[in-house]
Amino acid sequence: MKKMIRFLGATVVIAAAATAQAQVYVEGSVTGLTAKESSLGFKSKPSAFSGLVGYNVHPNVDVEGFLALGAGESDMTFNGVNSGSKLKVKSSFGVFVKPKVMVSPELEVFGRLGFLENKFESNVKNSQTTTTSTNGSFAFGVGANYYFDKRTYVTGSYMNYNNKDGFKVNGLSIGVGYKF
Repeated sequence: MKKMIRFLGATVVIAAAATAQAQVYVEGSVTGLTAKESSLGFKSKPSAFSGLVGYNVHPNVDVEGFLALGAGESDMTFNGVNSGSKLKVKSSFGVFVKPKVMVSPELEVFGRLGFLENKFESNVKNSQTTTTSTNGSFAFGVGANYYFDKRTYVTGSYMNYNNKDGFKVNGLSIGVGYKF
């Protein structure tokens, strides 16, 4: 019984020490997206606002929760011809693993690999018809953070948010972050 109490006590102390060393951070970004479907010659460029909460589990690895909401709709073109229809990102949420490395005291480069659930809405020209589609897809990308001090930074990334059934959504994000 004493061994069990000592083991549990040691486990609590180790867990508390690990939690004290952990870094939690938040980021907010604006993203310009490019949505394409090659077989139809479809292209659109909606935008989104995104936020994430990250947790540093190792000096070179974070886990992140991600949420994006549509910021604007864009015309849909088919083979370069404007259809008059619009595409909008309704929402996107998911999780990422983020391997990272500091290349200087101010500059960090990273990759992201995860899974997102994406919801898109299209409005058909001259109609009250709105179509919503939802799909899940692996997501990945690269980026960099530039630190002004130990807590505040600007971030930029290029991501593939959706790549399923010939429908691809890529985006370039810029934003700010803060470590607690």
